[in-house]
Amino acid sequence: MGEFSRVYKTDLSDRQIMSFWHHVEQAGRARSIAFDGPPLTPQDFCRWMRQPDVHPWWVLFNGDPVGLSFLTQRAGKSARIHFLTLPQGTKRTKTRLPVVRGFGLYAMGSMLWERNVSGGFVLDTLIGLTPACNKEAVKFIHTLGAVDCGVIPDACYYHDTGENVAGVATVYTRETVPEWAAAL
Repeated sequence: MGEFSRVYKTDLSDRQIMSFWHHVEQAGRARSIAFDGPPLTPQDFCRWMRQPDVHPWWVLFNGDPVGLSFLTQRAGKSARIHFLTLPQGTKRTKTRLPVVRGFGLYAMGSMLWERNVSGGFVLDTLIGLTPACNKEAVKFIHTLGAVDCGVIPDACYYHDTGENVAGVATVYTRETVPEWAAAL
């Protein structure tokens, strides 16, 4: 096993999920993940993550939480992917990758390279939609190998301003996310 690991929602108590949300709020990242709705309380976040069509994994680096990746809108062998990173400063992995990049690669690698009981892959494609105005998030997804499909006008809604903004549509596949990422 590498430096990264992941924990699925069924392995966490509601209290642990709400505690994670407190870290997200303290880091100032709460509105970056839930920009399309009203601000979330820890209880709201827990209810959201517990929905049957939301599939979150908390990603740990050497046992410490570094972020959350979750899937929605799963259909066949594709799903929408979402990321929430916690600030990591200049921490690096043993392979000299910045921890935040390692988090993203591991999150996607562990999903795209996971096999089912018959030996086939569980997922083939992860689809992203990132607000184009969130330059930090767009830069992050491109360091992970995102393949741009285009910019969709007015695709992302910002609840706080009541405005729709352009969204960068991206895909990730096993061709763009190397197998070694699943073992980081």
